[in-house]
Amino acid sequence: MKKLFVILCGAMLLVVSGCCSPEQCKLTMEKNAVLLDVRNPAEYQKGYLQGAINLPQADVDTKAQTVVPAKDTPVYVYCRGGREATMATEKLLKQGYTNVHNLGAMENARKRLGLPVAK
Repeated sequence: MKKLFVILCGAMLLVVSGCCSPEQCKLTMEKNAVLLDVRNPAEYQKGYLQGAINLPQADVDTKAQTVVPAKDTPVYVYCRGGREATMATEKLLKQGYTNVHNLGAMENARKRLGLPVAK
């Protein structure tokens, strides 16, 4: 029992030490990367990350190939709170995209990428 406790504590320490805030985990997108805002068009019009393309999560299954033709293109996905980005990421992976990054919520994506909000 004591050994199991030590192992669990060690695992927790590894998990916690690997975590970072959005500011600490800055990302640099590749030059050919595509930034997808998977919110609905009304939310997108209120403000989006500079350079983002609006592809609502509900349309990912039918329109991703048009927006991102090459399956090896780096794709960065965000939404309002994170749930839609997760769903869109899963859909892209199922379609065979190999370089998909779920950035979660727009605010986290903004901080990690260092991009301004455009309107």
